[in-house]
Amino acid sequence: MSATPEVADPHGLMTRQFQVDPYPTYERLRNEAPAYFSEGWGGWLLTRYQDVQSGFKDPRLSSDRASAFGAMLPAVLKERLAPVVQSLSSWALLIDPPSHTRIRSLVNKAFTPRLVEYLRPRIQEQVELLLDQAEAAGKMDMVHDVANLLPVAVIGDMLGIPREDGLKLRPWANAFATFFGVTKYTPEVLDLLRTGIVELEDYFRGLIAQRRKSSTLGSDLLSTMMAAEDQGRFLSEQEVLATCSLVLFAGHETTTHLLTNGLYLLLKNPEQREAMLSSEEQLATSVEEILRYESPIQRLSRVITEDFELHGQPLRKGQKVFLMIGGANRDPRQFPNADQLDLRRQENRHIAFGFGIHYCLGAALGRLEGQIALRTVLRRFPKMKLLQEPERLANVAFRGFQSLPVALG
Repeated sequence: MSATPEVADPHGLMTRQFQVDPYPTYERLRNEAPAYFSEGWGGWLLTRYQDVQSGFKDPRLSSDRASAFGAMLPAVLKERLAPVVQSLSSWALLIDPPSHTRIRSLVNKAFTPRLVEYLRPRIQEQVELLLDQAEAAGKMDMVHDVANLLPVAVIGDMLGIPREDGLKLRPWANAFATFFGVTKYTPEVLDLLRTGIVELEDYFRGLIAQRRKSSTLGSDLLSTMMAAEDQGRFLSEQEVLATCSLVLFAGHETTTHLLTNGLYLLLKNPEQREAMLSSEEQLATSVEEILRYESPIQRLSRVITEDFELHGQPLRKGQKVFLMIGGANRDPRQFPNADQLDLRRQENRHIAFGFGIHYCLGAALGRLEGQIALRTVLRRFPKMKLLQEPERLANVAFRGFQSLPVALG
């Protein structure tokens, strides 16, 4: 007989309520079961800050989830999902050294502070354009009218994608977000991911072919990756394609949810808005607190490579571990008054962008987009108000909204 829902999911991790408000569950797990095995999720949840931060550096926890995913596929699906495994196996986020070190070191040459600063005026220009369109309409949905569109435009500029192709990227990014945010891989989810990867790689393959045919490379990220070399080691075409996919997915999802979470928090806490706008330094501090308080990425997974014990629990080789960033960033052991939004918080070593060798490559760009977009929205529309309480995403990996309708005032 199958287990009852109460036995299989005593902490409600499979419920809609957890997606809407996971923080009471995180608190219970931190206090009562800091290393907790969820049957529904098929892995261990670590929710304390120290455990999650240490987990990012622990050599017994592998990032090679693509191989683990490929190994668990039934024989009838291996051939069909081969493009998925092939692509994910070259994502820097999902591999270990030495391959991770080689790919990351080469991509680092393209992902420079100079590139981020080059994009600053383009980000401001794009934000103003999107807000002009919203103002003309007299209303705005922050998700659909700004937060979904800005990262696509910025990533498109960064990769050297024609502006008119930007909207093509959104459905492909959604396919990745759906895959990483479910607790069970249904045929529909897997088909969506396969279609997204095949179409996205075909698109970038075409761009690469065009540039090779013209024998001219620009200064954008795609051109730089194509030309990247480090002591005679090149990025293969598959690694370039996979890195384009990763940049699109990670840069889009994180920034989209940072913008919507940030605006929601500022509209719900109007007394803190002036603090945020008081100076450039305070603006940066405020965005860090938003990242901590409502982390866009709530979890990242690892695969155990050798048996060990944690908090008296036996973690076994081959099992999955979920590093619960959302739980860690609300841990009162690390952050005083952790459940309180404080835009003036100074000691704020959050791990919203991860930690260690897999720290998010695009963290500086995401921060810049958040600072520019939120400041511009608040200054242009100081009387903006929520039209209704928005609905949270049905996703356990990403924290954001399905829509965020506002009155511009």
